[in-house]
Amino acid sequence: MTELTVMVLRLAFFALLWIFVFLVAGVLRQDIFGPRTTKARRRGRSGRSKSSRPQSTPAAAPSASGGAVQPGDQVTTAHYAQLVFTSGALQGRVISLNGQPVTMGRAGGNDVVLHDDFASGVHARVVADNGLWYVEDLGSTNGTFVGDRRLHGAVPLPAFTPVRIGNTTMELQA
Repeated sequence: MTELTVMVLRLAFFALLWIFVFLVAGVLRQDIFGPRTTKARRRGRSGRSKSSRPQSTPAAAPSASGGAVQPGDQVTTAHYAQLVFTSGALQGRVISLNGQPVTMGRAGGNDVVLHDDFASGVHARVVADNGLWYVEDLGSTNGTFVGDRRLHGAVPLPAFTPVRIGNTTMELQA
């Protein structure tokens, strides 16, 4: 090989090595600080006070009355909705949903802090839109699963369907 060929190969290898380093740094930044937000999203979130954050309470025993919402039904925002944690570190906890977006992840700035090694810093959120509840993966590393399906974007959240983030499982109940 000529000196020119060797030099070009060295430079190409060096460039690929730096591209790899920047990609790793980007993944780490997203995992630690969460996905980038637009100005409109920041404005909407900054208007929310700490007192409007969802409150966590221990789960009450399910009622035998068999309410109007059945498994698989879409829970509208007209229903009193709550997230019930069925497994993981928060098992038995209930998060009341008041129409505001609820973010979940390991970072302390989330509405629900997950003590789960498989959760990203800002992992997912539950949001009300057009009268329905949706769950959205926020670019997490290990993914968010509704039932057995991995999320890509926001999807409607049916009642009593398990949502899994790492080892933590929750359901939307009305």
